[in-house]
Amino acid sequence: MEILSVGACPYEEVLEIHVRLEEGEVLTEGGTIQIEMMDDSFLEREVKIINPRWVGDYAAVSERAKQRKQSGETLKEFKGSEVCDVVVMHVPYHEVKNEAEINSRAFLAEMEKMVCISPFKEINGGEESIYDYVQEGYEVSDKVIAYLKTTNLYLMSLGIYKHPFKPDKNLCGPYLYTDGYYYWDRDTWKYVLKYHVTLPQEFIDHVMSDEGTAFLEAQARESDSWVSRIKDWKEQKDTLCLLPDIAGDEKLENF
Repeated sequence: MEILSVGACPYEEVLEIHVRLEEGEVLTEGGTIQIEMMDDSFLEREVKIINPRWVGDYAAVSERAKQRKQSGETLKEFKGSEVCDVVVMHVPYHEVKNEAEINSRAFLAEMEKMVCISPFKEINGGEESIYDYVQEGYEVSDKVIAYLKTTNLYLMSLGIYKHPFKPDKNLCGPYLYTDGYYYWDRDTWKYVLKYHVTLPQEFIDHVMSDEGTAFLEAQARESDSWVSRIKDWKEQKDTLCLLPDIAGDEKLENF
């Protein structure tokens, strides 16, 4: 049995696992399965439900669900080599081994090695306050601004938050870019130019180094952006993308 993904469930202590069975493998309601965990151990759990469709199908694990209509499509038995949904209980969500969890942990490990130069709580970037980093008259070189304008995609978070210097304006994101050593909010260069938000000196030193120059030159030859990525998503067939075409990016004069 291969665990493809783990899904949320409307009831506590209940986990829904999307699995692919091997040829000849059989799942039975009331039987048991072995669930591989991220530490390579296995948990044995009873199969409570196979292929729930409606909320009422969870009656076997929830008294509240018994009040709802059932789909009548759950299965007593399921045979491989197809995919199905299996409901079990008392299994920690983020400990089940599956591709999404493996990739998530790898991403977080990578993120911990890098430094965020816009770690401000006002823009959902960290715990620091952006107002503590304002220094009137602060300036950086054109090279630093050009570096911050590079668009090597890193992370996008859906959401809306208040502009820290214009509370009546909403911003989308955050949308983050990276150079592999540092990462930053896509509006960081605007905060620096317009609101005199300071940057870490070690970041500026990196930008001014030969390594920083090499990164800039590479970005000039080959670059991407959240705007172009969203455009690609919208052009894909059978894909619904409701993000704004320009990712909510504001020109400096309006920012």
